[in-house]
Amino acid sequence: MDKSTAHTDARVAAIRVPAMNASLALLVASGPTGPFATVSLYGTAKPAPGDPPGAAPIVTINLTETAGVVDTDLFQIKLDAPVEGQIDGADPTLGTIPLWGRVSDPAGAWWGDVTVTVEGSGGEIQVEQTGIENSVPVARLYNGAFCRLTSMTFQG
Repeated sequence: MDKSTAHTDARVAAIRVPAMNASLALLVASGPTGPFATVSLYGTAKPAPGDPPGAAPIVTINLTETAGVVDTDLFQIKLDAPVEGQIDGADPTLGTIPLWGRVSDPAGAWWGDVTVTVEGSGGEIQVEQTGIENSVPVARLYNGAFCRLTSMTFQG
């Protein structure tokens, strides 16, 4: 069968929302005390999808019990934000700028690797800006401080 563009688009839309709900369900905690899905931020080069991260995370942050919602109008998974965690893996002298993130399910299994930027810069995960370096807004993270994830949106 040859399908019109409208017919093809309708079929794709019909499977997108259930697929996004299935993705989000993988991140839902088993109860109010966890374990919870997590987001870990890294200051190293992003590895091939699912490969070991190559370094310890700068910070690992628990998601909420329900993790988030699916926006059926925009076809997006929106994880609950803001969430924050205490930084313990940054360079002790210079701090570290997060370059990418890894989302893990409540059992600690790899769910997905994502982009990380400061607020308003378009990353799938956005963090609060801490300064400007070389005329570019950055989020340089230091041990002992808290990192706040202000937005976590994944296009489905």
